[in-house]
Amino acid sequence: MKEYFYLIWSLLFFVVWLVVFLTRKSIRHEMLLISCLFGIGGLASEKIYVIDWWRPLTITHTRIGVEDFIIGFSIGGVAAVIYEEVYKMHLSRKKSKTFPPSEPLAFLLGFILLCLVLFYFFNLSSFYSTSISYLLFIGYMLYARKDLIRNAIYSGLWVLFIGIGIYLLLFLFFPGYIQRFWFLPHQWYARLYFGIPFGEYIWYFLTGMFIGPLYEFVKHRKLLKG
Repeated sequence: MKEYFYLIWSLLFFVVWLVVFLTRKSIRHEMLLISCLFGIGGLASEKIYVIDWWRPLTITHTRIGVEDFIIGFSIGGVAAVIYEEVYKMHLSRKKSKTFPPSEPLAFLLGFILLCLVLFYFFNLSSFYSTSISYLLFIGYMLYARKDLIRNAIYSGLWVLFIGIGIYLLLFLFFPGYIQRFWFLPHQWYARLYFGIPFGEYIWYFLTGMFIGPLYEFVKHRKLLKG
């Protein structure tokens, strides 16, 4: 049964994604675009995460599996639109002027490059490499677009709430899965709170903060109420 843990976990996230996707037609384009982007990102990020963060079993018994795409796809899509969905926001047709200017490809490649440099050249853990990269690029987005601060914070909180809720649900079916699949070094971020490493709380919050306003930022779009 333990070899199906990661698949079941990723499918639980996909159920959340599907509910959000079916709820509102107007958010589907944004959701699909970001989902595909972070589905690929999920595959790529696992190359470093399995080194020192965790190592789940995949149904193909390989280090990288289809579950990595499903989880990245699902979390990315939910994080991208959860603020719009919960608070009934919609994209304005009028584009926003961004200062400093943002180029989507350069922005995303810069984030990936920084994470890899911190991990491979500065020998930081994947947790620190990801967290520092998130913080710097979230800071850049919110400095350039202060109107996205609320989006970022609420997206982070909702992704954290959903993510941790699924972790707690999984304890009912896979007790001890954290000890089975996570590396738990003697670091502050590996301390368990409600059975979950503290680093997971930080990762979900920062992931939501980064992805939540990302589409609006790179597309120079504003969110309006109603």
